This record gives sequence, C-alpha cells and structure tokens, in this order.
Amino acid sequence: MSNEKTPAQGKATEKEQNSPVAVRNKDIPLLTEILYIMQDVCLLEQRRDWQRDRMTSITQHLTGMPGGGGLPKGLDSAFAILAEIDEEHEAQCKEYARQLRKAQKILNGIESQTMRTFVLMKYVFDVPDVKIRQELNMTWRGFDRARRAVEDAPNMAAVKWQERYIVVQKGEK
Repeated sequence: MSNEKTPAQGKATEKEQNSPVAVRNKDIPLLTEILYIMQDVCLLEQRRDWQRDRMTSITQHLTGMPGGGGLPKGLDSAFAILAEIDEEHEAQCKEYARQLRKAQKILNGIESQTMRTFVLMKYVFDVPDVKIRQELNMTWRGFDRARRAVEDAPNMAAVKWQERYIVVQKGEK
C-alpha cells in the first residue's frame, strides 16, 4: 500500500496543479488575470525605480569641468529609457484599472459573502485549495461541491451557491 495521497485527500501532483482547467464560467479567466496584471504593474514600478536610481548615480558623478560638450550619453540614455518605462507604466495602469473595474463588477454581483470570499481566494488570489479549506473551515466534499458550482455555471451571477446556514421564517420547517 502506498503512502502517497491522492488529490482527493489533499495533495495534487505538480502536473495537475499546472495543467489547464476546463471551466464553463466565463468570469473565471478575467478574475485569474487580475493578479498577473497587478504583478506586471509592480515589476514596471521596480524597473522605473531602478532607472531613477541609475540616473541619480549618473548625475552625482557630473562635474562642472568641460568635457566635450553636452550631457553625457549615459544620462541621455537613462532619460530616454525612463520616459519609455513611464509610458509603458501608464498604459499598464490603465489596463489594470479597466480589468479591475470589470472584476469588481463581477465580485460585487455575488450576493453571498461566503461565495465572494471563496471566489476571491480561489480565483483572484490563487490560494492553495488546502489553505482555502482551512481558512473557510470546509470539508473536501464541501470544497469540491463549491468549486464545481462556480466552475460549471455560465457566469458568477448564475452560480447556485449553497449556504451553510439559512434563516427559517415562522411557520417554515
């Protein structure tokens, strides 16, 4: 008998984690792209900061002595690169804001707080399934049922979400 756990017991293989997942819900791809767009913007900001530091270093080494006329080529190049990065950053930020508005509209359309939290953790922040189960106090069966409900619906608005607790009105059982 093997000591390896099957995916149903909590350990998905690396191949299963990296392979594409077929879903019917057209909102999922948009939600999963938000984190990557955000990372692109952060990387551009790091590049811009590095370029500004480089420019500061170049200007600290300038002297008042004549040296062939004009600004050093390194400074011209640094300004050109910084302008290019700034343009790219502006375009990325606009795209990020556009995608974020779409995602926010989808998320705000989810009435159930538990479903919204599940969707955020699973599809926006890509939290591992085990951690989602722990944080939301879900069984494997409950997690799988919730995942299938979200992924099999045509969009988030059509998801049939089962709440754990419902309020019973007087006269109902």
